[in-house]
Amino acid sequence: MTQLTGKERATYVQNMFTRIAKRYDLMNRLMTGGQDIQWRRRVIQLTHLPQKARLLDVGTGTGDLAREALSQFPQAKVIAADFTLEMMRVGQGNGALNFASADAL
Repeated sequence: MTQLTGKERATYVQNMFTRIAKRYDLMNRLMTGGQDIQWRRRVIQLTHLPQKARLLDVGTGTGDLAREALSQFPQAKVIAADFTLEMMRVGQGNGALNFASADAL
C-alpha cells in the first residue's frame, strides 16, 4: 500500500474498510480490552462543548465518537462523516445518526 498514491490509495483504503465494516466495532473492543469506549467518553469530555454545539466527526467509521458526543450533549448538532458507505451502513444499525458521505482528503 505504501507505493499507492492518490485515487488508488483511497480506493484501497475504502475497500479495506468495506471488507471489515461488520467486524470493526468488535475488533476495536477486543483489541483495546473495551478501553476504546472510555477513550471516546474522555475525548468528548475534554472538548467542553457548549450544549447546542455543532460537531463534525470526520472519519467517523461506524459513528461511535459522534454517538458519544450526542450522549453527553443531546442538544448538539452532530454530523458523522466517512467515505466508506459500508461503515456508515453498519453505524446506522447502532442507532440514529446524521451521516454524510465525505472524503477528508
